Amino acid sequence: MRIHAFAAELAEIVRQTNAATKEAVQASIDGNAAKALAALDGGGGKIIEDADRGTRFAAIAGDYAALDKAARAKTLVIEPSREGRDALTAKIRDALAKSGALTGPTIATQSLANKGLTRAETRLPNSYDKGDIVRFTRDYAAKGVSRGAAYRVESVDPGKSAITLKSENGHAVDWRLRQWGTGHVQAFAPQALELKAGDSIRFTRNDRETGRINGARGEIVGIDVQARTAVIQNSRGQTQSLNLDSVRDQHIAHAYVETAFAAEGRTADPVLIHADSRATNLIDQKSFYVGISRAKESVAKYTNDRAKLVSAISERSGQLQTAMAHIESPVSTPFNSMGAMLG
Repeated sequence: MRIHAFAAELAEIVRQTNAATKEAVQASIDGNAAKALAALDGGGGKIIEDADRGTRFAAIAGDYAALDKAARAKTLVIEPSREGRDALTAKIRDALAKSGALTGPTIATQSLANKGLTRAETRLPNSYDKGDIVRFTRDYAAKGVSRGAAYRVESVDPGKSAITLKSENGHAVDWRLRQWGTGHVQAFAPQALELKAGDSIRFTRNDRETGRINGARGEIVGIDVQARTAVIQNSRGQTQSLNLDSVRDQHIAHAYVETAFAAEGRTADPVLIHADSRATNLIDQKSFYVGISRAKESVAKYTNDRAKLVSAISERSGQLQTAMAHIESPVSTPFNSMGAMLG
């Protein structure tokens, strides 16, 4: 990451309205995780320790569900792993249903998650599974392929590097990976998704025609099980109807839990962070800083072991420390100017 990116992050310390939380953010910048956690203890939030992940998730879900609707909209929940996000989301939705925040019938559909294939991976037949959805970012008229249209993977032939696709209107496409298309394709994996009235969701793909923006959020305010539709309302009160059997409307996901990476640039009043010290490739000084610095008021850390978390963060602090060594002063005039804009 370039040095000026760290300068921008340093400027974000102006967002904290709680002095103890601000102290925790500064300590995280300095690479002192122990001091940051002590600042949370001193009025910037709280530290919850429990060896059992299920118990920690239940605590996060309970704390989140105990907030009123307005407070939940200003709350950020962070969990670094994909599997953990799914499990924590399920816990949160169970808690919300018990509290009465989720109501009415449940409708089952699917969510299309971007597989995030690299350029090299798009050329490999084993990167695709039956049922995946692919979209090409340019037309291939001679193949009968239109830019942006959805094509379902019907079968994969690894020996021939060939995939049979089918469009939504039933048109079959013989896709030869060695010949065309792999440089201009996105692949999406279907995942089970349940929705109830009151659910918070986000769009996961830009769609210019419908005015949908990747990451934009809304609330499910109505469900018609027979028609297989759901109505979503954004923060401005505008509504859209989703056809849950349409591929176009399946680029959605629950919006309760995020990674630290996805949370960058966001501001929340309280932030609830799950941090398992054993997640060696997911917990480091950078993610620790980003999570804490999203909060305006308070931070709650839920961890298996406080001392081990501090040790783990310290051991993996090299990258940020190296970059920080090149920054003479975190409070120089350019950073303050940027902070004024970000704040």
